[in-house]
Amino acid sequence: MAKLLQRVEVTLRSLYVFNSSFGEREGEEHKKILFYHQDDIELNTKIKDVGLSEAIIRFTGTFTSEDDCQALHTQKTTQLFYQPEPGYWMVMVLNVPKEVRLKEGVEVNDYRGAEISDRIYRAILRQCYRMFRLQHGTFAAHAIEESDAEKRRELLSQELRGFYEKYLSRDLKDLAHCDIIDMLHSIQYMPLDKSLFLRAQNFGMLAETFPAIKQTVMLYQEQILCGGKLQPEDLYSLHSYIVQNVLKVEASSSSLAVSPSLKRSISESQVPGFVRQLEEGDEEMALNHPLKVFVNVEKQTKTYYLLIYRVLHITLCLFLDADQPAPKQELYDELNAYLSGQLTSLARDIASELNKEAVGSTGGQDNTNGSSSAETAAKYLFINEQSLQHHTNMQRHLPQGIPRNVLSIIADLANSSEKSNNPDSAPAEELQVKTTNDYWIVKRRCNFRQYYVILCNSKFTLLDVTQEARRIFEQELTDDVFFDK
Repeated sequence: MAKLLQRVEVTLRSLYVFNSSFGEREGEEHKKILFYHQDDIELNTKIKDVGLSEAIIRFTGTFTSEDDCQALHTQKTTQLFYQPEPGYWMVMVLNVPKEVRLKEGVEVNDYRGAEISDRIYRAILRQCYRMFRLQHGTFAAHAIEESDAEKRRELLSQELRGFYEKYLSRDLKDLAHCDIIDMLHSIQYMPLDKSLFLRAQNFGMLAETFPAIKQTVMLYQEQILCGGKLQPEDLYSLHSYIVQNVLKVEASSSSLAVSPSLKRSISESQVPGFVRQLEEGDEEMALNHPLKVFVNVEKQTKTYYLLIYRVLHITLCLFLDADQPAPKQELYDELNAYLSGQLTSLARDIASELNKEAVGSTGGQDNTNGSSSAETAAKYLFINEQSLQHHTNMQRHLPQGIPRNVLSIIADLANSSEKSNNPDSAPAEELQVKTTNDYWIVKRRCNFRQYYVILCNSKFTLLDVTQEARRIFEQELTDDVFFDK
């Protein structure tokens, strides 16, 4: 039997953005390339890679529509294609996982291409675009006021380079730990009792006191308290931005770290105040030019100033119309005076309520077999396709988490939220899957809700699985508010 020496997880080989219309003349092929990572690759190699992608897209286009070109698998790599806007293509190339084994004294690479889920990693690629769009707008609209097409292309290329060099090195998720929640772009809302829920929702009415504020979004640590009127996709992108650039919550714990680009650290959030991003320490620039974000409202892209207010574990995002002059210091002072006391009180009451729930849930439990039972305990995941809310007890990104092959199967079973607006795409269904490593997956879907139960027991029969899944559904599906759109 071959001895396992080393396992190498999936890694990013390259990511590039191109538009074929920018380099149609011979000798100008390099103009098609708007961004390429890694940047130290020779220009001829970049041109060849883009040319190969163009050929693949055109070849598949003879059999299907142009947008149906999604993935290409080779022994060592997987290429994923995404056209976010007409003419603009994004391509992500992954090094597939491999296991290095010693066989008869010789090291042999066993490539595990089947572990790459096209749906999960295309969603990661799609999110790369959405994060750029959130902060810079669409590709086509960038520098639209510039009449010179070549100058406009160069400005877009500079913007892409400046954004993605930071995003790929700092904010891109660990590709080895991506799962179905990343695929569906789902976020977790914090369940609150009625009084705390209403107090949190009241901050959505700030426009009555401050007309300049158009929308509000509130988080407690990583969880959403109220999502305002943002589209679910924009809310997910905003949530990702806040977590990565403000909270920086580590996957292995709930401790908070701070991005070096922030003026106010998380440890200073005991004192309420606004979080401002500084460029080379220029505080005046941060004050006069707050962050702009681009979100879809009523099928139109609108630009807002985003003000981020932190107190204790609460993060309040305020959206102001960017067509108006930038907010002045007087508005910051008025908002701080109005919000400080109320948010501090709300944050402390939520923390008190969570502490009570934690004590109640652990008081009667026997933790003697905690570590061993945690791996075999039933896991569940409930997803609302239209609001993109999810509820789960899965410990994501931890060593004792769900195996990769089980996550890939769930991703294959999941229904995409992109088609959730079509009533014909939401049939009621139930199915059960048994894996080779003794896991059972039970899926139910009804009324744009997806429910999954994951069980690990080699002795379970089909009847046992059905009864256990029914028990979990009846036990956990008690919050009707969560499942309302």
